[in-house]
Amino acid sequence: MYDALRNALESDDFTVIESFEIPGQPARYAAIPNFLIDSPIGQYLDQEFAQQAAGNGALWQHQARALNALGSGDNVVISTGTASGKSLVFQSLAFHKVLLNPDSRVLIFYPLKALAADQLRGWQRMANFLELGEDAIGRIDGSVRQHDREDILERAKIVIMTPDVCQAWLMHRLSVPVVKDFVRSLSIVVMDEAHTLEGVFGSNFAFLIRRIIAARNHLLRDDATSSKLQLVAATATIANPSEHMKDLTGADFTAVSHEDDSAPRSERIVAHLACPEGEEVQVIRELHNRVLAEGSEGAFITFLDSRQGVERLARATQREQNGSELTELLAHTNVLPYRAGYDSEDRQQIEQRLRSNTLRANTLRGVVSTSALELGIDIPSLRVGFNIGVPATRKAYRQRLGRVGRNAPGAFVVVAPANEFRMYGTTFEEYHEMSVEPSYLYLDNRFMQFAHGKCLAIELESLGASSRTPTQVDWPLGFTEMHAAARPGGNRPREYDGIASLGGDSPHYNYPLRNVGEVNFQIKQHDLMLDARLGEVNQRQALRECYPGATYLHLARPYEVIKWDMSSIPPSILVKPGLPGRLTKPRIKTWINAKLTSEDLLENRILQGANGFLAECKMQFTERVEGFVDGRSGRFHSYQELQQRNPDMRARMRDFRTSGVVLCINHPWFKEPAVKRTFADRLRDVFVREYSVSPQDIGSAALKISVQGLDGGGIQGGFVVVFDEIYGSLRLTERLYLEFEHVLNRMLAASAAAETESDNDGLDSLVVERILEEFSTFTTPSLPDGVETSGEPPTGYELVFTRGSRVCYRPPNQMAVEDVEIIEPTLLGGELMYLVEVPQRLDRPEVRRLIAASALEPSADADAWDYAWWNRETQMYEDPPDEEDDEEHDDEEEEES
Repeated sequence: MYDALRNALESDDFTVIESFEIPGQPARYAAIPNFLIDSPIGQYLDQEFAQQAAGNGALWQHQARALNALGSGDNVVISTGTASGKSLVFQSLAFHKVLLNPDSRVLIFYPLKALAADQLRGWQRMANFLELGEDAIGRIDGSVRQHDREDILERAKIVIMTPDVCQAWLMHRLSVPVVKDFVRSLSIVVMDEAHTLEGVFGSNFAFLIRRIIAARNHLLRDDATSSKLQLVAATATIANPSEHMKDLTGADFTAVSHEDDSAPRSERIVAHLACPEGEEVQVIRELHNRVLAEGSEGAFITFLDSRQGVERLARATQREQNGSELTELLAHTNVLPYRAGYDSEDRQQIEQRLRSNTLRANTLRGVVSTSALELGIDIPSLRVGFNIGVPATRKAYRQRLGRVGRNAPGAFVVVAPANEFRMYGTTFEEYHEMSVEPSYLYLDNRFMQFAHGKCLAIELESLGASSRTPTQVDWPLGFTEMHAAARPGGNRPREYDGIASLGGDSPHYNYPLRNVGEVNFQIKQHDLMLDARLGEVNQRQALRECYPGATYLHLARPYEVIKWDMSSIPPSILVKPGLPGRLTKPRIKTWINAKLTSEDLLENRILQGANGFLAECKMQFTERVEGFVDGRSGRFHSYQELQQRNPDMRARMRDFRTSGVVLCINHPWFKEPAVKRTFADRLRDVFVREYSVSPQDIGSAALKISVQGLDGGGIQGGFVVVFDEIYGSLRLTERLYLEFEHVLNRMLAASAAAETESDNDGLDSLVVERILEEFSTFTTPSLPDGVETSGEPPTGYELVFTRGSRVCYRPPNQMAVEDVEIIEPTLLGGELMYLVEVPQRLDRPEVRRLIAASALEPSADADAWDYAWWNRETQMYEDPPDEEDDEEHDDEEEEES
C-alpha cells in the first residue's frame, strides 16, 4: 500500500500542494537500571529486548532514564513519540512494586474503553511471564458488570480503569470495605495518554485525582507521608509536560521529553493533496480504491471527524470493493468503520483483524475511524494514513500521523482544499514543525469546583472523616470556599442552584467527567424476541444520528430508529434492521436567547457603539430536530405530520443554559445570513486555534438569535454568537471577549492572504475591516436608569413569569423537558412555586400542578414568555414602589463618606 500511494502521489491523477519526508533514525540503547537488573523484571526485559539491542543493552535510552527516575521515587511524565515504548516503562515499575510488596495495588487510567481493552493484553503477557497469572490484572470500565467489579478489586494487583468509571462507581462506594482496602493499598497511579487530560475532561480529572489522594491520605492517616503515592504519566503530545502534570495533579514531575526519544523510526512521507471544498470524500474513495487494488501489503487508516460520516465512507468503499450487495458478516468485510459507541466485542474484533493483516480473503485491509483510533492502540500493519481535512489540533495530527509506518516506511496524506493551511498563515511543513498546543485546564471554574465539592463532601462522610477540606492536597485556588458551599448546610449562593439540582443526591453519577448534563442513550435492536444492545450515544449525537425515523448506520449496516424510550434506565433508542440504500438527513433548528440584563451580563462586560455592541453574557441554547429528508425521494418528513400517524415520531430537543460572546453590528451588510454564518464560523475557528481551546467545547451561531437588552427590552440588529457547548458554561469564551481585536486582526490577515493567493474562502477581508472599524468605536456604556448592577430584585419582590407564558419544565435530575403554561406564581413554605398547566398527551389528560420555580426555564421561543414584578407579601403582580428618594439619600451619604 505504501508503494501504491507513492505512485498515486507521483501521478497526474491527483494535485499535490506540498509533500515532505520525515527521516528515520537509528535506535540508541542503555543498560537496564540497577534496581531492576537482578529482579524478575530485569530478566523479562533482557529476554524481550536482548535480540533487538544486539548486545548494546536491553532498553532504549529514554526508557532507562525514565525507570532510573522512577526507581528514585520521582513522579515521572514520559513525553516521547508514538511507538517509543512508554508502556513498557510503567509496566515494569508496576510489576516491580507488586512483587516487592504483594499488598500493594496499582491503578492504571486509560481514557477510553477501547484503549484499555487493547493494553490489557500487554499487561497479561508480562504477568504470565512473571508467573503471577492473568487474575493479577483486572479491567473495570463501563462494559464490566457492576456485580463483577468488587471481585476484580479484591483479587487483582493491577487494575486498569477508565476515569469515568472511577468517578461514577469507585468514588461513590468508598464506604465498601473492598473499595477502602484498594484505595488504602494504592502505591502507583498511572495516567496513560495524558494529553487527553485537558479541557473539560482533564479539568474534571484534576479534581478526581485529588479526591483519590485525599481518600487515600485519610485511610492511611499517619502513614500517608511515609507511604508516598507515586504518579506516572505517558503521552506523545504535550508541549509542557511537567507543568501540565503539576497543574493536573498538584504534584511535581520529572519529564522525559521528545529530546530524549531514542526509539528507532522508519521514514514517512507526508503530503497535502488538494481537492475542491466538499469533494474530500470522493477523492478519498479514489485513494482507497487505488491502494486496495495496487497494494498487496499492509493496511490503511482514514480519519474523519463524523461518526455517521465514518459509517457512510466505509459502506461506500465496501460496495465498490465487494459489489452492490454488502456482506452481513463482520468477519468477512475488508474495510470497516470504527468509532466510539460500539460494544467492546465489536471493537476488539476489528482491532484483532487489523493486527492479523495478511493476504487471506477475509483479511481486514482498511479502517475508517473517528478519533477513537487516534490514541495508542498498536497496529503494526498500518502503512498508509489519510485525513479528511486538517485535524482540529496539532495534537490530533501528531497522534494520527503516529498510527502509520511503525515497523516499516509509511505515508500520511491530508486531503483538503488547496488553501487549507495558507488561510491560517502557514505551509503544511511549517504546521508540522510547530510544537503542539499547550494543554489548558479550567481549574478555577466555579461550577466545576462546586460539582467536585459536592462529591468530596459525600466521600468524606462515607469515610467518617471531618467535613473540612483536606489540607494535605494541593487544591486549586477557590476550591476550599466552594467545597464549604457545597457541603450539606453550606451557604450556597443562588447561582449554584441549577448545578446543585442536577447533581441531586447522586453527584458521582450525575456529574460525568466528559459531558456534565448530557443524557446518554443505549441503542438497542428491538423486536418481539430480541432486545440486543448495539452501542451508546449522547444526546447531541442522537439529534444528528438517530432521531425518530432516521437511518442509523452501525458497522456500516442500516437500522431504522423506531422510538426514543425516555422511561427506561438508562434512556434507550430502539432500532430495527433498515432498508439498504436508504439514508436520511435531519433538519435541525437552533435558537439562542441571550440576555444583557444586569443579572445575565457577566462582570458588566459590554462594549457599545452607535451601531452595535460586544458582550459576554448568559444565554440559553436550544436545538430541535423538526424532521428529516429521505435521501432516496428527497422528500422532507415533518414530525408534525408523522406524529399524527405514529406518536413515537415526534420532535426531539436539546437545550441548556450556557454563556458566550454576542456581537451585534446594526448595518444592512452584516444582516445578510451568508455573511453572518461565514463570519461566525471563522471567528470560532480562529479563536480555538489561537488559544488552544478544544473545538468540541465551542459552538457558533448566526441565525435565530434573540437578544434582551440592558433594560429588558428586545434589540434589533445583526447578531453572531460564539458560545460554550458545555452545559452550565465554563466561560471558555471569556478570552474571546478580552482579546476580540486580536482575533479580528488574525482573521483579517488570513482573509487577505487567501485573496492574494486567489483562494478566497468566502470571508471577504472587507467585511472584517468594517467590523474592526465598528469595534474601534465601542466603549463601555452607562447602565440605564433603574437597572441595578447587583442584579438583586427590590426588597420583597421577585421577577417572575407572567400569566400565560409558555415555558419549559425540567424535572429534577433529568434532561428531558416539556412545555407548560404559567397560571400563577405562589409561595409554599417560603419557596417560589408556579401553578402550571401541563398539556394533554396520548398517555395522560391535561393536568394542573405546582412546580418549583427552579425547575422552569424560558422556552426557545422568546415571544412565548415574559417577565413581570411580583410582590411576595401580597402575591400579586405589581411594580415595585418608586425608590428615587431613598436612592438620592444613599447618594448623599456616599458623597459625604
